Amino acid sequence: MTSTPFLTLNLRGKKDAVLARQRARRVASILNFDSREQTCIAAGTFVVACQALLLLGRAKLCFQLENQHLQVFAEEIENRPEGAPPQASRRLAGYFPSSDSTLLFRLAKPLPARDLAADEQELGWLVNQVETTACHGLFDEIAKQNQEVLSLLGELRLYQQNSEVAEEKIAKPNAA
Repeated sequence: MTSTPFLTLNLRGKKDAVLARQRARRVASILNFDSREQTCIAAGTFVVACQALLLLGRAKLCFQLENQHLQVFAEEIENRPEGAPPQASRRLAGYFPSSDSTLLFRLAKPLPARDLAADEQELGWLVNQVETTACHGLFDEIAKQNQEVLSLLGELRLYQQNSEVAEEKIAKPNAA
């Protein structure tokens, strides 16, 4: 697959970061990631978006498929006037070992195994179709996040109960 983004989003403020999180979840769903990975991709995309807003001000968030990985990264939007100080990404690049500014903000997840590989153009079209038919409200995203938190808390509770039972068996091996 090529390294051309199949989807780009403009980040201008906090609301755009939340909407990017929502769209990342939909992209992950379209790519057949399981629900935990969808949550991870959505949260990771939100972190990338927030870092970009903090360090770059305005940015472009890019989604691409490369080497069987979903890649999400931020790029600075080029719009500085002649003679303006160096771009934030160029100033920051000196503090990081990599000279490629796009690597400053990147999420990479291996694609799940699937029968049919989606063509990038089809994927871009499909993502846009999902977005035109879906609600864009922040309330919907917060409701989904709430469901994820409740699910994770339920799993944590089960894990803790199983852990307590295992500890009791270790402490009292001849009981029962």
